Amino acid sequence: MEQRPFISIINPIRNVERTIEKNLQTLVDLDYPKDRMEIILADGGSTDRTVPIINQWQKKYPFIRLVVIPDSKSPGHARNGALKVAEGDYILFTDGDCAPRRDWANKILEPFLRDGAIGMVGGEILTLRTDPDNIVESYCEQTRFLMVAGRCLMQEAGYYPDIKKDLPSEVNGNIHSPFFATANAAVSKKAADAIEREFWHEITSEDVDFSLRILKAGFKLYYQPSAIVEHMHRVTLAAYCKQLWGYGFGHPLAVQKHSKSVIEIQFQYTPKYITFVIPSPKKGIIYIGDFHFMHLFGLAFLAKLLYALAARHCSACLYPSGALFLFFLVKYFAPMLKLNPKSKFLSWCRIRYVSNWALMRGGFKGARTFGVIYLESSW
Repeated sequence: MEQRPFISIINPIRNVERTIEKNLQTLVDLDYPKDRMEIILADGGSTDRTVPIINQWQKKYPFIRLVVIPDSKSPGHARNGALKVAEGDYILFTDGDCAPRRDWANKILEPFLRDGAIGMVGGEILTLRTDPDNIVESYCEQTRFLMVAGRCLMQEAGYYPDIKKDLPSEVNGNIHSPFFATANAAVSKKAADAIEREFWHEITSEDVDFSLRILKAGFKLYYQPSAIVEHMHRVTLAAYCKQLWGYGFGHPLAVQKHSKSVIEIQFQYTPKYITFVIPSPKKGIIYIGDFHFMHLFGLAFLAKLLYALAARHCSACLYPSGALFLFFLVKYFAPMLKLNPKSKFLSWCRIRYVSNWALMRGGFKGARTFGVIYLESSW
């Protein structure tokens, strides 16, 4: 039998005592020769029991390595420490709150072995419930949070599209942007070396930048949905919103670093979206969808209502704005009718709305910080 490639599995961690044992158990149970793999845990400064737990696992499994990066600024910073010592022909990435399936390593390697031009492969990310009664976990599972299917309009295995025009929507890490989240991705040694084995030093969007640089180095990106990792999501609404705030904050940074100088306006009403591109010295993207229209017409209705009350005169112009506000309100929250149990409809609506605002706020902050124009998408 042909010898299997040697693989390095890199896992950046920080204060993951809740999930690390599940994570490690799935990694050591992988259906892959143990003498052909190493697990490198890059700890970015844990203050809980994470490191002592890992030390106990190392006593039993000598292929588990621990690299400590004190005061790590980001997961990318931690991964860089592991990349410096990784010896694999292929480097697999996951996270401390993830549980790869038993055949994950074999599945994610298949495309590399068929086509040497592939530099990076990404698999599917599903939800792993840790608490059957947790409403945030249930929401994430039912709304397919973090699932890769649908990105770049892809539902099945295949090559991601190349970056053709360097538009903001191609490089920002949103739905039409070709990148793989490092919760479930792999890179060949050749591709990693081509971009100097390094994630950028920014605090966010390191996986977007890493994927784009591999594409721009001449390699292909391949989506392999059968390579599955299950993710243990945040279990509080505050933590979930913090995660989305971070995504929103990072999107303008990716635009600032990779986009050409245009303003892109996207209406979120077809799979490809209706797009207008305007040359501009300042880069940016403006999304317009149900969330935006709901607020626009709601504010218009409120302003007209207050004016009518002050004037003590009910104007007919109240009705169009009121009707449009109700239309987009219903349209925005209608998907929550599909979630179970139906008795928690108002809770589902609250999570949807609050998390969308977290994404928006992150985008506003990122736009100011990185000097671009950015209005986040309807979530």
